[in-house]
Amino acid sequence: MNEFAENVWTVEGPCVDFYGCPYPTRMVVVHLQQSHEGDTNNGCAWIWSPVSLSDELAREVEEKAGPVKFIVSPNKIHHIFLKMWAERFPNATVYASPGLEKRGGGVADGVKFNARFGKDEPKPPFSDEIDSVIVSGSYLMDEVEFYHRASKTAIICDFIQRFPEESVTGWKGMLMKLNGVTGEDGSTPREWRFSFWPFGKDELKRCRDSMFAWNAERMIVAHGTCVKSDATKVMKRALAWI
Repeated sequence: MNEFAENVWTVEGPCVDFYGCPYPTRMVVVHLQQSHEGDTNNGCAWIWSPVSLSDELAREVEEKAGPVKFIVSPNKIHHIFLKMWAERFPNATVYASPGLEKRGGGVADGVKFNARFGKDEPKPPFSDEIDSVIVSGSYLMDEVEFYHRASKTAIICDFIQRFPEESVTGWKGMLMKLNGVTGEDGSTPREWRFSFWPFGKDELKRCRDSMFAWNAERMIVAHGTCVKSDATKVMKRALAWI
């Protein structure tokens, strides 16, 4: 666990293959200070986009952040390691992202989702500490973005990717550059951008404005370089295509 801000850690996981391109995985752990049902008075751990789980990592999470209470899937393709976390922490509330439970191929087999993100779903019990915005309007995928209020940290999954240009090489690196996900600002993959047009652009702008309203100072991204200062400025440049 690498400390990113007070009560916020990142964990680097293994690379996974995504249509022939190696993608690194990154998890976020947040210590929630408010106690929830079944917790001690010392708070609990909130897990975002879990990476491969080991006994050592499980112990470290509980020692530093508290008992695991919430496990969050930010979108329907960040699910690979969800099952092992749900099995290791059976008392945790496991949140399904929009579309995940409807995916084919049995990706949700064996995972007991006992909560969901959606416009018609109740507000999460952790919302006083972690706000959320569902980026919707695309026919390809919805994604849930988060904001840890105390540390002013935005937690973004695939919507903004920021791979350093020197880290991507060869023809695969060229494809990533053409896809717009490299460089200091990064951006949204082009195929996802196109999926908002023509009918989802108004909804997309509403989601973007909600994210900008956070005035985040820091930003954690699932893929690429995170941001330690002036995060809102980086977000605005990365999402200028909207």
